[in-house]
Amino acid sequence: MARRPRTNDDEISLFPFLSIVACVIGVLTMMIATLALAQTDSPDIAQIEEYESVQKKQKEADESIQQLQQRISVSNSAALHLKETQKERKLTQAELEALLQETEELEKQLAEQKKLEVVIPKVNPKDRETIGDMQTQLSSVQEQLAQLEAQLKKREDVPTEGNVTILPQGSGATFVPHFVECADGSLVLHNLPEPKRVRTSEAGGDKDFKDLMNKVLNGKDDTIIFLVRSDGLSTYRTLKSLCDSNDVRNGKIPVVGKGRIDLSVFTEKQTKAK
Repeated sequence: MARRPRTNDDEISLFPFLSIVACVIGVLTMMIATLALAQTDSPDIAQIEEYESVQKKQKEADESIQQLQQRISVSNSAALHLKETQKERKLTQAELEALLQETEELEKQLAEQKKLEVVIPKVNPKDRETIGDMQTQLSSVQEQLAQLEAQLKKREDVPTEGNVTILPQGSGATFVPHFVECADGSLVLHNLPEPKRVRTSEAGGDKDFKDLMNKVLNGKDDTIIFLVRSDGLSTYRTLKSLCDSNDVRNGKIPVVGKGRIDLSVFTEKQTKAK
């Protein structure tokens, strides 16, 4: 017997069920995907990224340190070079100072070796002797000479007075002496090969006496020794004033007696020294 066909009312549709299952699967898939994405953004990955960032910064810092070290090395080299340059400059400056000091010493020696000139003070024209005064003095001297000759004739039997020997005295023995005899109204230069007598009033203009003062003034140990007779104090004061005004070294030795000056002791001493 044939089946009776089914009516539409008796049919059951499975579409809603499948739709629900599909939706559930889709939701689960989305949840799984969400969880997976959430796990990819975990703290471990963040730490890895931070570590990579720190390594990158450390690398940059190391590069900066290397650059600074290179700059420091260059600066140290420049500083060392500068120190060496300063040291060489100091040596050069010391050499210059030594040369300057040596130059100053040479200039001082040259200044000391420069020849000094004796300055004779000008004599007031009023104080100069005129020809009339000289003639008057000459007449007086001639009269005294005549009297002395007369007395000498009366005393021919009386022996003449012996020579007066000059001996070294005190510290003056260490100097090179040049003797000048001081008598009444005149002086005698014993430094010449032949003694020369000069009037006291003409001493300042006498060439030999000026040459003697220049020699002593420019010499190291030279000095003028005045042999002062008992009647030659006035002459001594005049000559000493000339020497002192020109810084000429001088000294004096008093001469006792009227005898002839004997300088043989000094002559022998100078001969032995030579």
